[in-house]
Amino acid sequence: MPAKSTIPIDTEIAKADAAVAHDAWFSSEVEAGLREADDPSTVWVTNTEVERRSAQRRAQWQAEIERQRKSA
Repeated sequence: MPAKSTIPIDTEIAKADAAVAHDAWFSSEVEAGLREADDPSTVWVTNTEVERRSAQRRAQWQAEIERQRKSA
């Protein structure tokens, strides 16, 4: 005889339902991403540009932190 589960059946069903819903959402997101990647009108951003923008944001955040420290 198999061991009896200590998890209520409703919880197991809810977890399975959540997993199915997540899989459907994830598949939908992947399909949307592939459609966007295949679209000739998609504007691509180079890694160099992303790094430049990120560095600029980090500098702005750091400057804000310094201003807050000085006024505290």
